Amino acid sequence: MTSIISFVLSLIIVGILYKNMIAWKGDYRISRGQALLPVLLGLLSVPLSFVFFLIIGLTFRAVTGFVPTDGPLLLASFNHALFSAALNEELAKLIITLIVLCIYRKKIRNVYEYMLIAGAVGFGFILIEDFVYSVSLPVLLMRLPGITVHMMLGLAMGRHLGLARYNKVTGRGSVLKEYLLAFFVPVVWHTVFDFFGANMLIHAGDNVETMTAEIQRTTYIGAGMVLIAVIPIFFFQFYIFRRLKKNAANLVALSFIAENSTEQENTNA
Repeated sequence: MTSIISFVLSLIIVGILYKNMIAWKGDYRISRGQALLPVLLGLLSVPLSFVFFLIIGLTFRAVTGFVPTDGPLLLASFNHALFSAALNEELAKLIITLIVLCIYRKKIRNVYEYMLIAGAVGFGFILIEDFVYSVSLPVLLMRLPGITVHMMLGLAMGRHLGLARYNKVTGRGSVLKEYLLAFFVPVVWHTVFDFFGANMLIHAGDNVETMTAEIQRTTYIGAGMVLIAVIPIFFFQFYIFRRLKKNAANLVALSFIAENSTEQENTNA
């Protein structure tokens, strides 16, 4: 039941936000297909990320001899955040985003539309992930304050992908650097958030017969780490989307129209 509630809440809250983001673009609008397809394909990024999770996990074990959740709790928290979440999930979303960008390449006009597409893929990911993981009311309440995290990571990814294309068209900057940042910026922030928000210390008391003072202290530290992640991200969301609304026109102005016009002239010739 809580999974369904989480799905509906995500659909309503993030859906309204996404609809408003589209309206921030300016006088023109993207097509309905361009708005909906990345969300629908974003749903597929969750099972795709699971495939990458298995590949990365098996590779990690083959190289190190242990799984990411083994070892001291802090190290296990970092390894789990990076190798069991950030790398596979951001890679899956990147691939889905690139597929959508290829489909609408000739219709995409500016950096902001790149951000909308990658953010929409993150929206699709949110719907499935919240449905899968919100198995109880405490988990739902813990996930709710950071409900837009995957969308924000998508916006960062889309911005750098858009800047890569813009730099290619205008020759004003490095294309390769932007492509690398499109992947590694979301991975780094995802790792940091999960390291604190999904740390292994909070599970120190699981499967133990006697709760010692040391174990209890460890779980308290883990709970504190969760708060360090959840409270700032809750307020950070408001800052990010207010700033995006303010800067939408500037991002729309980073246009690829010149490139599209050149492609059309070459086609006509």
